[in-house]
Amino acid sequence: MPGNDPVATGIAVFLAISFGPAVLLWLLLRVPTVVRRIAAAHRRRRCPPPTGPPLERLVADLRRLHHLVLAAHPPAPPTTRVRRLAVLAAYDDVLLATCRAVGIDDPPLRAWVEDGGTAGALDAGRDLARLRTEAELETTGVRIDPPGPAAA
Repeated sequence: MPGNDPVATGIAVFLAISFGPAVLLWLLLRVPTVVRRIAAAHRRRRCPPPTGPPLERLVADLRRLHHLVLAAHPPAPPTTRVRRLAVLAAYDDVLLATCRAVGIDDPPLRAWVEDGGTAGALDAGRDLARLRTEAELETTGVRIDPPGPAAA
C-alpha cells in the first residue's frame, strides 16, 4: 500500500524528534520580534505624521511677534504703516497656526483674516477678535506672554 512505508515514517519521526525542539525554540524567540513589528506598523498607520511645524516653534514665533506687535503701538517709537501691517498679518497667521496645532477649531480671528486679508489688519474689530483668540489659546495652556525677568 503506498504511503505506508515504514522507512519514510521512521525518518519523518526521527527528524521531528531531532529538530522539533530546536525549531520550536527558534519560533519562540522570533515571536516577540514579529509581534513588535506588527504593532509598530499598526501604530504608524493609525497616527498620521504631524502636518505643520512643531508647537514649540509656533509658540516661540508667537511670543516674538507678540513683542513686535506690542512695540508697534505707542509709547514705542512710531514705525511705518507697512511694517505695522506686516507684523500684524504675520502675528495673525502664527496665531491661527498655533490654534490649529492645539485643537482650537474655529478661533474668532479666522473670519476676520479670511474676509479682510492683510488690508484689514488694523481694524478695531480685528483687534478684538485677536484678543479673544489669544484668550482662547491661553485657556489651552499656551502662555503668549509668560512672566520673565524685569527689563532694565
